[in-house]
Amino acid sequence: MRIKMIISFIISLMFMGLFIWGLSNWSYIYMLFTAIISAAFLYNAMRLLGKLHPSKEKLIIKAFLWMTFLFYLFFLFQLTFNVLRGDSVLIFSNKDLMDAYLRNRTNFVPFKSIIEPFKDGYSFSYIIVNIFGNIAALAPMGFFLPMLFPFSRKLLTFTILVTLVVVFIEFTQFLFTVGSVDIDDLILNVAGAFIFFLILKIPVVKNLIDKLFPISEQ
Repeated sequence: MRIKMIISFIISLMFMGLFIWGLSNWSYIYMLFTAIISAAFLYNAMRLLGKLHPSKEKLIIKAFLWMTFLFYLFFLFQLTFNVLRGDSVLIFSNKDLMDAYLRNRTNFVPFKSIIEPFKDGYSFSYIIVNIFGNIAALAPMGFFLPMLFPFSRKLLTFTILVTLVVVFIEFTQFLFTVGSVDIDDLILNVAGAFIFFLILKIPVVKNLIDKLFPISEQ
């Protein structure tokens, strides 16, 4: 069991290294793939460690959840702000820059950015990245927040918390002129987290999650 645990840790670290190396070289799809593989092997290693130390199993699983949550936040930060692949400029440093950003890279009309790609015949890849990508980006919040922050297990509290997270992201993007500020991003991000939150409330799914991550009474 110890050998399997050590091997799993090593493989997890290898894929994590590939992820870090790919920050400025790979597409985000490849980075996501390496992140998932790394997390899977890390989970296996932590479960084996928990079996070796039954009295500390819940603590070990919670440590795993915190590690993967922080890893996810790091990936989300890179995905959202493109730190290693682009330049950011404080928007208040230049009035012309602010005017251009507000004119070309903002949308405050609900569902405009969601409908236009279908209406104007945008490519399938564009629709996947810009619509379904926004849905998927915050979906893990539907898992991590209730697991790590018990107060967010109520639907209203969770929705408010996720909305605040997305508003913070959008405002920060505006502040540093990164990406775009779009009300539809807010809608899609919150919807993705909301849907995943509800899926994990389905009894069969909830029971499976409880077995995989036995950290506390849910």
